[in-house]
Amino acid sequence: MKINWQQRRWLLVLPVLGIVILIALASGKKSPQKHNNGVEALLVDTAQVKTTRIAPYVTGFGRVRPKERWQALSEVSGRVIYRHPNLEKGKALKAGTVLVKIDPIDYELKLAQARSDLNSAEAELSRTRLNDEKLSLSLRLEEQRLSVLQKELKRKQGLLKSGSVSASTVDAEQANVWAQEQKVLDVRNAVNQHPDNMAVAEAKVKLAQARLSEAERKLAKTTLTLPFDARIADVSVEMQQVVAERESLVTAHRTDLMEIPVQVALSDMRHFGQYLSPQLIEGEFPDVQTWDLDAEASLYIGNKQFSWQGKLTSVGESIDPEGNTVTLIVDVAFDYKAFEPGKRPPLISDMYVEVKVKGAPRPLLSVPSQALHGDRLYLLEDGKLAIRTVEVAFESNGRTVIRQGVSEGDVVVLSDVIPAVPGRALRTTAAGEPVL
Repeated sequence: MKINWQQRRWLLVLPVLGIVILIALASGKKSPQKHNNGVEALLVDTAQVKTTRIAPYVTGFGRVRPKERWQALSEVSGRVIYRHPNLEKGKALKAGTVLVKIDPIDYELKLAQARSDLNSAEAELSRTRLNDEKLSLSLRLEEQRLSVLQKELKRKQGLLKSGSVSASTVDAEQANVWAQEQKVLDVRNAVNQHPDNMAVAEAKVKLAQARLSEAERKLAKTTLTLPFDARIADVSVEMQQVVAERESLVTAHRTDLMEIPVQVALSDMRHFGQYLSPQLIEGEFPDVQTWDLDAEASLYIGNKQFSWQGKLTSVGESIDPEGNTVTLIVDVAFDYKAFEPGKRPPLISDMYVEVKVKGAPRPLLSVPSQALHGDRLYLLEDGKLAIRTVEVAFESNGRTVIRQGVSEGDVVVLSDVIPAVPGRALRTTAAGEPVL
């Protein structure tokens, strides 16, 4: 098909004509006008930085363990003649429950022999005491007789001078005096030995009493009794089993008091310590129990949370080298008898829980937690957005304590600002309306 010259001319004219029309339209359009009436400013919700009473706390984790662990060792040997029917691993038993009895016949015989030995020792002590009284009386009598003989000798010596008696008579009387003096000396020596005899007799009585007490204690040890409410952790004794001394029979864990060694990061503990006011008693070692710090242990099962209240009782003696953490020991009282199956789990050994150790409420600078963007806060300053980096302490009940970075009265932005560009114009719900 051939295109004639007339058609070719229109093909050249049409593009030029379109360009001219576009230029004319563009030149006739009005330029956009700027409006400074505040409509383009982003509407946001705000809140003030203010001081509120908040309880500082530190969070850690740990495994529950019994506060008291009782291991029953046999203190006597013999054959087991009784074993409690519920003495099984995992069972809970009351304080005073008789768990095991060992055949007591041998220890009853030893007790009877000890009583007999004590009676003999007491009888010997009585005889020694009576003998002392007898010797004391004999000494007085012999001394009186010696006095009489000495007077008689003196009288006869006077008669000898006058020639009324012979010398042999005086010599015989002298021999009687010497014999009596020897007898007095023997009796006096026996009396002087009495304290030693009494000490020996009294020692024999004390020894017999000690053996009697030992026999009674051994007999009592043939019955094994649970000292407190406990759950049985291990059993290694059976009926008719012959047990030896120092053999482990039962291991039980106290049920009404548990403890949790809570691992807390050193940095968290350092910041937490800034909010504490420990009571120091002059002349005594610092005691963490005087700080009166409460604790809350929480167990999470699915979307359920179960909590128990406790107390901080001590701090670990060293730092955990693996996690670089400090150990806080928290005691939790728990009534195992109040356990409700299906509603609330019991606090049992090796349960992994979260623990919050709380101090007393005190005035702290805080902001709503929703205002935080990591470690930054959006602030409203002179109608514009300002972004400030802050140091966060901790969060409690929807409010976050700020350690530094803001001051009381500063206005923080609660709404999301996208894009968050410093200097961006912001406005609140209404001019002059009080800040939330």
